[in-house]
Amino acid sequence: MPKKKLSEIRLGRLEMQIMNVVWDKGQATVHDVKDVISRGRKPAYSTILTMMRKLEAKGYLSHDVDERTYVYRATISRQTVRQGVIGDLLDRLFEGSPLLLLNSLVEQNRISEEELREIRKLISKRRR
Repeated sequence: MPKKKLSEIRLGRLEMQIMNVVWDKGQATVHDVKDVISRGRKPAYSTILTMMRKLEAKGYLSHDVDERTYVYRATISRQTVRQGVIGDLLDRLFEGSPLLLLNSLVEQNRISEEELREIRKLISKRRR
């Protein structure tokens, strides 16, 4: 896969669900993904197949053929996607400011006391 810039990483909700299944399993067929995703919203097999083909065209997945079954693997790490999505979110909604993002999370009570302690540890470690 040609290296994507972090700012170019764009995944919709269903694409993220599919990628999460592939990352969690290491590799997955369309049926594997459908079985996991079908626990909530129930997209059709053909919808998942189409999305996985699009993810492959975008360079996020690749496949091998096992007999007549396509087995997909991620070609991009979960961490890389997280970094790209967070970077895009910071730029579009928070003027590039992590402080504005954190402030928003704190105001919405989205950060627990334990998470605040972990954030403090990360900041302390970063300063060293």
